[in-house]
Amino acid sequence: MTMSRRTGLAVGALSWVLLAGLLGLAWWGWRHRPGHEPRPVPLPRTRRVLVGLGLFAVAVGTVWQLVTALRPVPECVSPGPLPANTVTTWVAAQKVATWPETGLGVLYSQATGAHICFSRVANYYVAVNENDILGSRAMTIGDVVLKPNINIPPQNMLDLVAHESGHRAQWAVGTVLAGPAAFPVAYAVVDFFFPDERNPFERMAGLETGGYTSYLSGPVFGPGQLAVLGALAAVILVLLVVWLRRFRRRSRPH
Repeated sequence: MTMSRRTGLAVGALSWVLLAGLLGLAWWGWRHRPGHEPRPVPLPRTRRVLVGLGLFAVAVGTVWQLVTALRPVPECVSPGPLPANTVTTWVAAQKVATWPETGLGVLYSQATGAHICFSRVANYYVAVNENDILGSRAMTIGDVVLKPNINIPPQNMLDLVAHESGHRAQWAVGTVLAGPAAFPVAYAVVDFFFPDERNPFERMAGLETGGYTSYLSGPVFGPGQLAVLGALAAVILVLLVVWLRRFRRRSRPH
């Protein structure tokens, strides 16, 4: 099944709203099923603020991406022959799942003066910026790729497009499973112990197309990693001691 770019964007916007509504309705129905109504528990102020900021970011990203879809950006200059202007069902699903993140990525790019265009090679947005977040590395945010303003050979550009489209799929899966922030959080944690080519997310997207020249594997245990593991072990030990004390108090005869 294929569809045009404009149709795909429109369907993506409507599908995202419909999907969010259906999921929200299903969640509300499950939480309020007969005999299992939840007790009203007031959220702490800090948690309310964090939830509010998260919902605000999702709303801003959703609206901004809708504006971008209704007012399309120019197409990128392709380093090779252009494919047919179509969007597969799988790509459309990725666009739907990452709709808010894409809007935030486009908004950030426009706010920082990046040149934004739409690439038909992999059906996503490319934002070229003089001061990219990761320096000389490209970074995918939903359906937009933040790319530093560095000239690379045409074949390398095609490889980069293929590599970053793999990260878009990872963003989509992470969003569906655990929310918009799931993939970047998981990537950051994994990359701390498995940096660069060791990172499983980079391996799944393709090391060669990502420009990696070495193929090291396995974790890195430097001072930072050992300190984090030690702190995590200490926290687990403290929690275990607290749990044992409570268990003993409850098990004592009154």
